[in-house]
Amino acid sequence: MVKKKIGFIGLGAMGNYMARNLIKAGYDLTVHDLNSQPVKEIVALGAKEAKSSAEAAKVVEVIITMLPADEEVKSAILGPGGVLEGAQAGTVLIDMSSIAPHTSIFVAGEAKKKGVKFLDAPVSGGTIGAEKATLTIMVGGDKTLLDEHTEILQAMGKTIYHVGDVGMGETVKMVNQLMLGINLTGIVEGLVLGTKLGVAPDILYKVIRASSGNSFLMEHRVPNYIFTGNFTQPGFALDLLRKDLGLALESAKVNKIPLFMTGLAYQYYTRATAEGLGKKDMSAVIELLEKSVGVEVRGKAE
Repeated sequence: MVKKKIGFIGLGAMGNYMARNLIKAGYDLTVHDLNSQPVKEIVALGAKEAKSSAEAAKVVEVIITMLPADEEVKSAILGPGGVLEGAQAGTVLIDMSSIAPHTSIFVAGEAKKKGVKFLDAPVSGGTIGAEKATLTIMVGGDKTLLDEHTEILQAMGKTIYHVGDVGMGETVKMVNQLMLGINLTGIVEGLVLGTKLGVAPDILYKVIRASSGNSFLMEHRVPNYIFTGNFTQPGFALDLLRKDLGLALESAKVNKIPLFMTGLAYQYYTRATAEGLGKKDMSAVIELLEKSVGVEVRGKAE
């Protein structure tokens, strides 16, 4: 079967690897990004360059967007020179950005007016998952449309879930990020408290891993980031987690849902951003509390 031609908009920390994996899988790829450097890198691997999102959409059957936030998505898809300006009726638009559910629903509605089909398909797994093509992909939209394009998503991710109508992919991703943000602040507070009171970080980690306080973040972020103190290696930027928590609070506000812990976590990451930690991995939030109480949680996982 002939592979579909794909346009890819947004070659940032995640999108860069995702585009590379599509090329590895043999897809004819046309790319666009406001930053020319990653475009040159991907073109060198065999992709074609488009000067705008509209230009990319004109020459492909499927267009994928992977952008930082709601405004960038709306600009790249709905704005002048955007995807809908160039896309033909029947084109499939897959937005893999992490944005508000209501934004996805709005963009899908505008796409439908031009005969463009839409899936929201945010991802989880960070830059490492993007690089290794092991992302978890949460898809909202028509199930038949997803089935027709699953092979494309499989070039970028390991686990693909259909979670409901348009906007539900973003909803599931938002809930995941809410839980992630709260869990990480709990880990940070617990490790700093235990270390300040005199327990060796290695011991804390060993015991908690075998106890009910364990979690995915304990397993991965503590040994690989917190214990090494290396928060600049590839991961998931603190600023992006702050953005995702903000989306949850925005949705909660519209729907009159109290989210007490989410609000506190959001303030944690906002303070970290104000302290200049936003571009580091999200686990760098521990540096705030370490600085406040005068300890460092460093060790070696056994």
